[in-house]
Amino acid sequence: MSKHSGLKNINDGDLHMCSDYTFLESLRSYIQFEKEHLPTSEKAPDEQRLVIYSTAFDKLIEHVTAYKRILTAIKKEYDDFINSVKKNGRDAKLAQRKLKAMIAQPTSLMYCQRRAVELQERIAIIQRDTAELQAELQRIEESRKDKQHSAQQKTSDTQTYHPIRQIPGLTFEESMNPAALAKYIEVLERKRADLWNLRKNHYVPMQVKAELDCKVTAALDQRDELVFENDQLHLRLQQLQSVNDVITSWKSEEDGPLLEHLSAKLEQIAEMKVSDTVDSSSAALEEDDPSKANESELLVDYIERFTDLFESGDYELAAFHAAKSPHGVLRNMETMEKFKAITVYQGEVPPLLLFFQAIMNSVQDKRQLPREDLSVESVRCALQHNFVELVTHWVTQHSLTYSEALGDVICAHGDKTLRITDTCLALAQMVYSACGIHRKAAITMCKRGLTFCALEFIQQNNLTDDDCMLVLRSCPSLVLLQALTQEYKGRAPVLSVGYACHSLLNSDLEDLAMELLEEMHTGRQGSLEKAISEDPRCGAEVWSDIANCCCLKNDHQVAQEINTILQSHALALASGREDNKVMDHVFM
Repeated sequence: MSKHSGLKNINDGDLHMCSDYTFLESLRSYIQFEKEHLPTSEKAPDEQRLVIYSTAFDKLIEHVTAYKRILTAIKKEYDDFINSVKKNGRDAKLAQRKLKAMIAQPTSLMYCQRRAVELQERIAIIQRDTAELQAELQRIEESRKDKQHSAQQKTSDTQTYHPIRQIPGLTFEESMNPAALAKYIEVLERKRADLWNLRKNHYVPMQVKAELDCKVTAALDQRDELVFENDQLHLRLQQLQSVNDVITSWKSEEDGPLLEHLSAKLEQIAEMKVSDTVDSSSAALEEDDPSKANESELLVDYIERFTDLFESGDYELAAFHAAKSPHGVLRNMETMEKFKAITVYQGEVPPLLLFFQAIMNSVQDKRQLPREDLSVESVRCALQHNFVELVTHWVTQHSLTYSEALGDVICAHGDKTLRITDTCLALAQMVYSACGIHRKAAITMCKRGLTFCALEFIQQNNLTDDDCMLVLRSCPSLVLLQALTQEYKGRAPVLSVGYACHSLLNSDLEDLAMELLEEMHTGRQGSLEKAISEDPRCGAEVWSDIANCCCLKNDHQVAQEINTILQSHALALASGREDNKVMDHVFM
């Protein structure tokens, strides 16, 4: 019996050795076959050869079950070594490329300098040729003028001796009648005398106007000096009156020495300034200002001139006239409605946009900025006619009155036209930031994909939790939610995980909250426990609600982990108290 069993064991060993030998032969044939089918077996790429041997190693590990763990560890070390060799090779190639670039830099600089010298020589040649051509053109133009002058002189000479047209104001028969000509000469002489009298009585030379301007300027300068001197005298009078009041209020030595009583008030008296209310002389001088005389009549004439230009159809001049109106009497919504009512016009630019362009071009300082409603309407009109560059110029040059409505108009247009969405969002961000609408500024950043820029902006401006949730609901993304609920550059999270998830689970963004919880559950160990234990706003009841919501969403693993963490913390709190039922109501 034992003899037969021994023979049987020997036969099984031989069969096992035969199967191993067959496997090794098949593995060698596989490797040889794959290497033969490479592009060139001797110079095949290392990547493909490594893949063949790696596959063969995997097959060997699957066949040898007893040494599977050891062979797997060996293969992992081989893979790590191969990866490190590949990385070193890539680093070496990168270093070689950098070295080549550094070696070629002096040569490139030399070629650039040589090219710069060549270009400067060409510029000098072009400038010389241009000067010669301009001189030639000037000579040609002068010769042409001389020819025209000589031709006109010849024509005038021929007209003097040989008239070829009749005299204006006379018929052909009258021009041939000496009596009629004599009467006509008398009429012309009277007109000439009237013109001379008109020139003497109603007009003066330009030098007179220049002299008057100098006199007015000197008078205004003198007036300013007198006003300043008057202000100083008023200030001195007030100070002397204050000193007099202090001295008269001092009665006797019972109130203390006079110098001590006076020194306490001298500092206040020295800090006194000119009061605007006592400047009656300045107000009187302003009433006598010749530049403000008959101002109402000038405004009426200005408005009538605008009306004439508008009714004649010269909308560009009318818009410029309205933009330059004194005190902004025509820079209002009523004037805008007049231009807006025009539907038939010539040219590519509508009259309404001409009006807005004239207003923006007339802006010189912040006091001349158009009103909020005009700013909004001007941007809406420009965007309606696809003048995005014009709106960009207005916003960047601060030619508008910034408001939340202005930012909303720019954002809405960007949502309609995807081609310029990024430009509109950037402009709206500038407007919102200038107005202090920080939540909408952060939303525009998130829509542009600037998540971490928006996070820094939120932390710098201390946005409230409600504002942060509004930003998150407007731009829902896991990246933004993680950025708001995690530490950033050593600063505390903007939102707590419990508050954010609880708010999202009670809205239509519950999937986003589940993604965050699932990522914390499967990610770094202990992250969910740290979020629950260090949550400054949400207690056990809120996290218990979150766990119930996870159960409703069939995510039982996350719910179980939350309940386990809550239970462990509840037991830790209860261990030092007499009442061990502190957190029992949470798990009922």
